[in-house]
This record gives sequence, structure tokens and C-alpha cells, in this order.
Amino acid sequence: MATIQRSNTKVANRLINYAEKRAEVREGVNCPAEYAKSQMKATRALWGKSEGIQAHHIIQSFKPGEVTPEIANEIGRDLAKEVAKGHECVVYTHTDKDHIHNHIVINSVNYENGLKYNASKEELYRIREINDRLCKERDLSVVKEYSSPTRYTLAEKALLEKGEVSWKDEIRQVIDYEKEHSKTYEQFKQNLTEKYGIEVHERGKNVTFSHPDNGRKVRGSKLGNSYEKEMLKNEFTREIEQTKGEPNQERGNTNLSGSEKQQREGTGIDRSVERNERSQRFDEGVHQNEHGQVSGRESDLRHRNRQYQGDKQTSDRSNAFDFDEARKSLEQQRANVAKGFNKFTQRDEAEQQPNSSKNGGNRERSQSAHERNEKAHEDRDREHDKKSKPKLERSRTKDFEIDR
Repeated sequence: MATIQRSNTKVANRLINYAEKRAEVREGVNCPAEYAKSQMKATRALWGKSEGIQAHHIIQSFKPGEVTPEIANEIGRDLAKEVAKGHECVVYTHTDKDHIHNHIVINSVNYENGLKYNASKEELYRIREINDRLCKERDLSVVKEYSSPTRYTLAEKALLEKGEVSWKDEIRQVIDYEKEHSKTYEQFKQNLTEKYGIEVHERGKNVTFSHPDNGRKVRGSKLGNSYEKEMLKNEFTREIEQTKGEPNQERGNTNLSGSEKQQREGTGIDRSVERNERSQRFDEGVHQNEHGQVSGRESDLRHRNRQYQGDKQTSDRSNAFDFDEARKSLEQQRANVAKGFNKFTQRDEAEQQPNSSKNGGNRERSQSAHERNEKAHEDRDREHDKKSKPKLERSRTKDFEIDR
């Protein structure tokens, strides 16, 4: 059995360096493994597509004990030849985990035509089909269903190995907790928003959750099959039907056979075990840690609940409206407005009186200055006439003598 995971990177050399360090077996497809970095880089530069996504990454994991490193690498090379024709690929086989797995690095640019690798969902399904066929040809087991109750990305798995919790897992834990403590789907969504600040957005068949701290969004299908919209709604629907059916069974089905009783009891036990498994991680985080102290997550949840209750009480108190108090406040506001208006009117009149006297003095001064200017102009004109009159008489005398 071999499972498939796919991702991409904008720094191909970093991915190759990681895969080379722990590789037990390494083989290239359409390029030597020793010169993979330089050859892939040259192909991208030749077609002018060095920016953006540089390589695609396929992780092919095998069931423990089914294959050897050499067989695993051979299967990985056969897979790369079919799913990435015309692309340089290198298959690195690791044995550092309890299961053997391949890291298949695919150059993003086709060296034959310069086209970029197609990384669509349809292509992912095709990769899985080819992977299953290659496993069957070697009498290996095949994964029957790829949908899982919980889906972890490579980054989440790396955090889990370090003992850390990702922001997606925090959303999963809150959802698991509220599924156990909510009676309906609508109450479940309301509790997520009001208690924890997780926004729930629905569009068609999809539901999206927003983390309250970083604002990042994730679809329920990305969290796992148990967190999809239809699965969540169906779970609450089953709870309601089971609750309604219990009294009828006690009154009307008292003569059930032993096998039917065992079957019904077994169904209820299976459903309870399934719910307990989904909420186990959250219950461990909500209760005490190994030192006997309350964990940070429980403290955070209690803080959110106290804040929610406090806001609710404050809202209830604010809804009690006192009409007498409001009437007094309104009358006081009117008195303050009237008092302020009177002060403003008096101040404005006081400011206007000195301004009017100042304006009158300015007009008198400007009028007297104008009269002085006119008198000066008249004096200059008379002096000019006195000086120009003798010159005119002398000019006339000269003209008369010339004529004679």
C-alpha cells in the first residue's frame, strides 16, 4: 500500500538539499541525481521561467514491511515517468521513519516545450490511480478510500513531531468539543462564534472556519472528512433522531429480540466510541497537564466563557431603560444648551461694539488723508502752471521774430 501527498515550492534547491541528506537510495529520471539542481535550474532559465513555483513535491509512503528501499525507489521512478513526462525528476528514498517513503522532486518546467507542470486536483486523482496500479502490479496492498476523518498537512505533521499544536488543530479541537456540547447545528455555529471568536462562513456545500487570533481561514474539507458541512449536519441530525426514538423504543418495542437489542446497543456504542476518539485530544488539553496544573488551553477557554457571560450580563443591564432618568438628563442638556447660547450672544455683542468704533475712526482718518492728498495735488498743479506760462510767452515771441 502506498499513499500520495503533493505540494510545491518556490525554492527547488532547498527541497533537494533536504531530500538528499536522508536518502538511502537516489535515482534520477531524465537527469542524473548528482546534477539535478544545476540541470533543473538551467531548464528554467532557458525558457525564462525561473520565477514563481520552481518544483513540485510528491511524497509516496509505503506500508511498513511491504517493500525494500530499492523496490520503493523503482516504484517511485515508474510513477514519475508517467505523471511528469518531459520533466526532470529525482526520486529520494528515505528510511528514517517506521515506514519507507519516497520524496519525488519534479522540475516545474518541461524541458521539451517549456510548459509548466499541471498541478490540478484532477491530476492528483490521476497520480493516485497510477500509484494504485503500480502497487497492484507488484502485489502490494492498495488504499481503498483516501478520505480520512482528519487531514494533516506536512507542516502540521512537522509541528506534531515537535510536540506543538497548529492553528488548524486548535480549530479541530474546539469543533470536537462543541459537537459534544451543542444540541443543534445552529447552536454549534453560534457557540463557535460567541464563545471562541471562530467565524463560520457557509457557501453552498462548503463551510469555512476563521481562526480568532490570526484571522486565517480553512475549509472544513481541509481539516478532514469529519469537519465537512454535510458530515457535521448529519451528525446533529442523527443525534436528534436518536433522542426522539428512544422513548418510542421503550414504550412500543419492548418485545425486541436479543439480537436486535445487541445490534442497537452496538450501534450506540460505536457512535459513542467514534465521538470519544474525535474529542480525545481536546479533552486532554482541557484537563490537567502532566504537572498537575491547568493547561493554557483550558485557561483560554474559561476566559472566553467568562468574557461571554460578562458581556451578556452587561447587555441585559443596559436593556433596562429608566424613563425618569432619561427625562432629567434631557432637561439638563436643554438648560446647558440655552445657557451656552446666552453666553455666546453676549460675548458676540461685546466684541461687535469696539469693532464698530474702530471702524468709524478708521473711516474718518482715511477721509482726512484723502482730502490732504487732493489739496497737495492742486498746489502742485498751480505751481506747474506758473512755471510753464513764462516759457510759453518766450516761445511765442521767438516765433513772431522769425516770421518778421
